[in-house]
Amino acid sequence: MQNKYLINFAIKLLLKDKSSHLFSMFIFVFIVFVFSSVLFISSSIKYDLKQAINTQKSIIIYNQKAGYITQIDDSILDDILQINGVSNVYGKIDGYYYFINEKKYLHLVGDENIEEESMIIGNSIEKLFNKYYYKEFFNFYSNGEKYKINIQKRFKNNSNIISNNIILLNNTVASEILGLSEDEYSFLEVEVPNNTEIDYIANTIQEKYPSLIIKTKEQSISDMENLFYYKGGIFMIMYIVVLISFFILLYKQISSVNSWQKKQIAILRSFGYSINNIIQIKFIQNFLVAFFSYIFAVCLAYIFVFVFDAPLLKNIFIGINNQNINFTPIIDINILVLLFLFTVVPFLLSIIIPSWKTAVKDISESIK
Repeated sequence: MQNKYLINFAIKLLLKDKSSHLFSMFIFVFIVFVFSSVLFISSSIKYDLKQAINTQKSIIIYNQKAGYITQIDDSILDDILQINGVSNVYGKIDGYYYFINEKKYLHLVGDENIEEESMIIGNSIEKLFNKYYYKEFFNFYSNGEKYKINIQKRFKNNSNIISNNIILLNNTVASEILGLSEDEYSFLEVEVPNNTEIDYIANTIQEKYPSLIIKTKEQSISDMENLFYYKGGIFMIMYIVVLISFFILLYKQISSVNSWQKKQIAILRSFGYSINNIIQIKFIQNFLVAFFSYIFAVCLAYIFVFVFDAPLLKNIFIGINNQNINFTPIIDINILVLLFLFTVVPFLLSIIIPSWKTAVKDISESIK
C-alpha cells in the first residue's frame, strides 16, 4: 500500500515539475535516437550482406595477377571436380563497367536466367539512367561494339544494399561487355554438400594452386563483420565522447540542486518521509522519464531508418553513391537491452546520488 502511495505521489510531483525535466529528456532522447539509428542501419546492412553471402556456394576462387584480382579461365574446373567431396563448380560473371558520363563504375552481374537483350536494374541505377533519359534501354560500349540492352525490370519495391546498385545481365552479354572470352570467368564457386569438408577442400585447392585466392563462406562473413566493426568503432568513439560529455553536463547540473528542489526534499523530510522514501520517489520519477524517453527515441529511430531511409546518417556506412536503398527492418533485441542498461542506469545514478546528498543534510540547512 505504501509503495502504491509513493508511486502516485511521485507521478504527481513529476507532472507538477515536468518543465525541470525537459532538458535532460531532450538530451537523453537525442543520444539514444542517434545510437539506435546507427544500430538499426548496421544490423540491416549486415543482414542483407549475410543473406547475399549465404546464397553463394561453399568456396569462392579468385585469380590474381600482380596483386590484383583478374579473370580466371576454366582450365582448372575439371581438376577441382576430381577432388573428393566437390559436387559441382560454377563460373560466375561479375565486374564493373565504366560509365564515362558520370565517371563512375556500374556493377554488372551475370545471370543465365535473363534474356540476352534484357537487364534488371536497381534503384540507384534507375535514377542514374533517368538522368540521361535512358528509360527503356541503355547502350553499353566495349571493344568498339555497341550493346543496346532493354530495361526489363527494376528492383523497385525491395531494393536493399545488394540489389540497389547492380545490373543483372545475361551471362554471355555480361562477358562481352566486360571483355571476357568464352572460357573466362570473374571467379569460380565450388559446391561442397558436406560442411565438415569445406576447409579440407579449400586447403587442397590452395595447395594445388597457391597463386589463387581461396575463400570459404565463413571467411567472407568474417571479412564483412570486420569491416563493420571498423566503421562501427569509428562511430562508437564519437558516441562515447558525446555520452560522457552528456553525463558530465547532467551531473554538474543536478549536483547543484536548485533551492526549490532542496526545499522540496527538506519539506518531505519534515513530513516524516525517510531518506529511503525520498530516494524511491526520485527513482520512480526519473525512471519514468528515462524509460519513456528511451522508448520514444527507439521508435523515432525506427521510423527514421526504416521509413525515411536514414538520410545523411547512412553515409557513414554506404557512402554517397547508394542513396536509394530501402533498409530491411532488422532489430537486435540484445543490443537494445544493452543500450537501455548503459544509458538508463547512469542517468538514474546521476539523479539519485545528488538527491541522496541533499536528503542526508540537516533539514534546516536545506530550507535556508
